[in-house]
Amino acid sequence: MLIRTILGLILSIFVTGAIVWACSFEIQPRTMGESVTAPGREYKFLTVLNLHLQAMYYIICIINFCFGTDTLESGKRSFLQKLRDLLFAGATFPIGMFVCIAFWGLYHIDREFVYPKELDTLFPSVLNHIMHTLPGIALCLENLVHYHRYPSRLLGLSLVIIIFVAYITWVHYLHRIHWLTFRENVWVYPILNELSPTYRGLFFLGSALFGIGLYFIGEMYTLFLPNLQTDRITE
Repeated sequence: MLIRTILGLILSIFVTGAIVWACSFEIQPRTMGESVTAPGREYKFLTVLNLHLQAMYYIICIINFCFGTDTLESGKRSFLQKLRDLLFAGATFPIGMFVCIAFWGLYHIDREFVYPKELDTLFPSVLNHIMHTLPGIALCLENLVHYHRYPSRLLGLSLVIIIFVAYITWVHYLHRIHWLTFRENVWVYPILNELSPTYRGLFFLGSALFGIGLYFIGEMYTLFLPNLQTDRITE
């Protein structure tokens, strides 16, 4: 148990440090142009928002290690563990896995949709993997070293839906601001420029449904991990 807990702390510190380094990486406006000067700047990208979400989550894990609990018994869980488990279920896991799967899926279909080739000369490969690979791997490992008790599905799914609706609203808001400012029909991601309004709506709907599906995958993964299958329960 002690080794498991220590491994959880080491993982949390490592991921937090990697994300802090990635977020501190300077993007030169003269080389990135509109990508960092347009409305929303880098915060229009779900990848960047996810990095901040993951960092916040792992910082909570570190604080919980020092002052909280790590148990499956509902009555013995501290406030910090309840907060950690809620964030894992309704935000960190579905959003983190969505970013990884969606990015690499679109990357292999046509990388120009999400990560144009010229970015290879601007960003080191390790930075790309910290942004788009590490979150998914870390979440799978994190679930092996921390006990999670999922919240009620109503609460967990509500959080997932709120996050996706908020981000989709943010994307449309930035598109509107860009149109009013520059009179250009430009979306956050190049793939959205290629879709008609109908298919764009279906794309957003499909993305949200995929995120909801990832919630259930995370729940099942948490419930049926080897050697813990009989212990993990949901409220």
